[in-house]
Amino acid sequence: MARPHTVLCILLPAIALTACADAGEDCSDPSTVCEVFDAGAVDRPSRPDTGLPTSRDVPALDRSVVRPTEIVSLELTPLAPTVEVTETARPPITFRVRGTQRDGLTRALTIGVRFSLDDASLGSLDASTGVFTPSGVGGVGRVRVATVDGSALTAETTVTVTSLRVFRGPGVTDAMVAALTGAALTGDGTAQSPRIDDPLQGAVMPRNVHPPDVQWTPRHPTPGATDLYRVRLERPHATLEAYLLASAGFRHDWVPAAAPWSDFAQSDVGSPIRLTVRVLARAMAWQSAVREFRTVDAFIAGSVYSWSPSRRALTRLDVETARVANFLPHPGDTCIGCHSVSRDGQRLAGFLEGTGENLALYDLSRDLTPDPAPTVARLRYTVRRCTSFNADGTRLVSGDCGANPTTSRFSLIDSATGREVPAAAGSPGDGFDPEWSPDGSAIAFTNRMHHLSVTASMGGDRFGATRVIHQATSTPDGVVDWHPTWTPDSRWIVFQHGDAPRSGVSMMGSGIRGNLWMIPRDGGAPVALRRASSGGNGFDTWRPIFSPFDSGGYFWVLFTTQRPYGNALAGTRDLKQIWVAAINRRPDGTTDPSQVGFYLSGQERVNSLSPYWTPAPCRPTGRGCQTGDDCCTGACEPDSTGARVCVPPTAACRPRGQMCERDSDCCMGLACNAARLCDLPSPG
Repeated sequence: MARPHTVLCILLPAIALTACADAGEDCSDPSTVCEVFDAGAVDRPSRPDTGLPTSRDVPALDRSVVRPTEIVSLELTPLAPTVEVTETARPPITFRVRGTQRDGLTRALTIGVRFSLDDASLGSLDASTGVFTPSGVGGVGRVRVATVDGSALTAETTVTVTSLRVFRGPGVTDAMVAALTGAALTGDGTAQSPRIDDPLQGAVMPRNVHPPDVQWTPRHPTPGATDLYRVRLERPHATLEAYLLASAGFRHDWVPAAAPWSDFAQSDVGSPIRLTVRVLARAMAWQSAVREFRTVDAFIAGSVYSWSPSRRALTRLDVETARVANFLPHPGDTCIGCHSVSRDGQRLAGFLEGTGENLALYDLSRDLTPDPAPTVARLRYTVRRCTSFNADGTRLVSGDCGANPTTSRFSLIDSATGREVPAAAGSPGDGFDPEWSPDGSAIAFTNRMHHLSVTASMGGDRFGATRVIHQATSTPDGVVDWHPTWTPDSRWIVFQHGDAPRSGVSMMGSGIRGNLWMIPRDGGAPVALRRASSGGNGFDTWRPIFSPFDSGGYFWVLFTTQRPYGNALAGTRDLKQIWVAAINRRPDGTTDPSQVGFYLSGQERVNSLSPYWTPAPCRPTGRGCQTGDDCCTGACEPDSTGARVCVPPTAACRPRGQMCERDSDCCMGLACNAARLCDLPSPG
C-alpha cells in the first residue's frame, strides 16, 4: 500500500522558481513538490541564458516556515536517556532529530522543528535547539518534537531525571560515611532501632510546604556523641539524605535545606516518600522501620493568625517560610484575644481586654507595629464576643464565645465603621461561635442546646430560617458540637464534637474530649475524620478552621491538638499546637475523606490557639506601597505624581504558586484562586 502524503501547492515568485530550477527540480511538473534550499548554503553561478542572479544573491529565506517537503517521518535521539542530578552537577542533554525522506535517506533537521517537554518541573527544554537542562527535580518526562509547517510529523521519547542530594553535618568524613553504609545491620526495624517520631505515618502535605523537621528517638544501647546517623528520604527517582554526628547538643532531628527539599517534594509528586534512619554506634548498625508519607501536587501559602494565652497576644506565621511575625505588638490594650480574619486577608477583628471589652478592627495591609496600632474602628461591649466576616469582608456576625455564654443573640457589624446594623429581615441566629460560609449564603454555629445549626443568609442583611442539621447527642464520644468551619466551596461543614465548646478545656465538670466530624451543609449523617484526628490519644483534636486553599484535589483544614509532636528534645509535649490535614475535595458522605495531618512548622513553643488561615495581606492595584512585597501583584512603581503605588504585574505572566489579583495575571492554564495564588483551576 502506498504511503499517504499531503501535496502542498505554492505560487512562488520568479526568483524562487529560479532557485528551484537551480536545485535540479522540474517545476513544470505540477505533481512534483519543490524543496527550497538555504540560499547561503549552496554556491552556484548565475544562469548565462537568463542573467538572473546566482543563489548567493538570493536573500536568506526564513527556513522556519519552509516545509520539509521530502520528509515523511522523524526520529528523535538519544532514545530514553537518563541524567543524574547532584549538588554539584546538572549535566544537559541535547536532543537531535533526523528526518527520513521519501527515498529512504535520512538527514539531520536543525530548522523547521520545535521541541517540547510535558513536565516543566523537570527542567527547561530549548524549543529550537533541543537542549534539556535539568532543574534538580526527579521524575520521568516526555520529550516531543514536531514540524512547524503543518505537516503534523512528530516523534517522542522519554527523559528520566534522577536526583541525589547529600548533606553532611560538621565533622563527617568519607571514611565515616563508608563505614556506616557498609556496616551489616545489627537490627532492622527492631526494638533497638531508631524510632521515627515525625512526620507521622501516612501524612499528606502540599509540595510547597516548609521542609518538615524529621525527628527520631534512639533506642540502641548507650547512645553517645560519636554515633553517626543517616537520614534518608527516597522516591522512585529522587533521594535526599543527611549524615549527622550526634555531637553535643544534638537533638536527633534534621530539617532539610529549602532548595533541595523543594526539588525532592516535587519529584514523583504524589508517590510515597520512604523515610529511614540508620545509626552506626561502636561498629554496630541499626535501621528504623520504614516510615511513609507523601507530598502532593498542591500549593498553599498565606498567613496563619493565632492567639497565645501566655503572651496575651496574636502572632502571624508565614506558612511557606515558617517565620513568626509579631505584627501587632501594641494592639491598644493589655490583651487581645478572640479574633477573626476576613477571607481576603485584609481585615482583622479582635477583642481588646484590660481596661474594658472592645472589639477592634484593623487593616492588615498597614503597618500595625506603632504604639498604639492604628485601628479602623472600635466597638464597646460588656463581654467578649466571637466574630466571623462575610464573603466580601463588609460585615461581621458577632455572637457568644463558647467559653463566655450570655443571653445575647447574634448581631451584625459594619466592618468599615464598627457600628452595629439591624438585620433587614430575620435574624442571623442565637448561640455560640458563628461562622459565615465562603459564598456568603449561610451562617453555621452552635445553638444554645449545643447542636449544630445553620441560618440562611440572603444578602442585603437579610436572613432566613435557622435549621438544626445535627443533634450533638445523636453521635457517640460527646454531647457538644462546636466551632463549625466551611469547606472553601461552601458545600460541607467540619466541626468539633466532644465534651465542651472549648479547645481541650473542661467546663463545669465535663471532659476535654474532642474529635473532628464532617457533614453536608443541608444535614445528614456525619462522618468522623479519624485519620485527621489520629496521632494523639484519639480525643484531642479541637477547633477546626479551613484554609482558603482548594488545591491538589484537597481542602486543607487547621486544628489545635495537644498530641505529642516529635521527640522529647526537638518536639513538644503538653502544648496545644496547630496541625494541618488534607480533606478530599469530593467526599462521598460515607467514608473518611481526611488524611493524616502534619505539624505546622515555625510555631513558637507556647500554646497556640484559635488559628485563622488567610491569603497573605497585600495591597491592591492603586494603593500606596514601598516595595513590590507590599502589593498583591508583586509590583510597586511610581505613578504620574511620583508616588509609589501598586501596579499590574510587570512580567508577561505569573507562574504557579505566585500571588495574583485576577486570572489574567497568571500564565496560560492557570487561574487566580480565592487565596490569590496562581494555581491549576479546581474541577467543578
